[in-house]
Amino acid sequence: MPTERRVRRLLRRWRRRYPFPSEWVDDRANRQCRRSETAWLARFAGVDGLKRRDVRALATWAFARDPVRLQAALAGTASPSAWGHARRRIRRALAAAHASEALDLVLASHGGVEGWDVEVATMVLASCRPEDYAALDTRRLQALEGLSLLTPRQPGRVEREDWLPYLQACRRLTRLTDLSLRDVQRALWAAADGVGELPERRPPRAVPGASGGRSTR
Repeated sequence: MPTERRVRRLLRRWRRRYPFPSEWVDDRANRQCRRSETAWLARFAGVDGLKRRDVRALATWAFARDPVRLQAALAGTASPSAWGHARRRIRRALAAAHASEALDLVLASHGGVEGWDVEVATMVLASCRPEDYAALDTRRLQALEGLSLLTPRQPGRVEREDWLPYLQACRRLTRLTDLSLRDVQRALWAAADGVGELPERRPPRAVPGASGGRSTR
């Protein structure tokens, strides 16, 4: 694992590359995009529930370039009965005290919202509770694995069991870098395209600080 100083430097540099991680993109342009995105997402932060148009807007924002996942994300809004169930589960998830409970309430595999896998579910949770949760996907797992902070259960895939270790790692990085949880997840997303900069893979270390804020129990 690299030193804390190096991790801090890497995360801050990667954050500047979001949402266009390519080296040639101007940091100023990226910063303007981040500000615009943050302003747009502010409408969802702290809400007690979502409307159907909110889910559609979030799904389109997150998965416009992934038609299969976009279709899955919208499955829970396809009919009045599906949406009624989805609306109730989302409201309960946003009121949940613990991360695992919140995730299970909206995961399709646990009777949650039709079509929602871990990537869709955590995107919605992170959008509505940005101080508590971070969106989980294969790109971010790849970055954390390169930093020796997390080993995914299945290489190249996101599993439900990755959720709590992922949150713990992200929260540790917020304390280490003084970045917000949202900026940490932005940095990790951008880092996946700079995997060559990551240090040589070593066995992961335990990540302290599992509690605090909304519990990850």
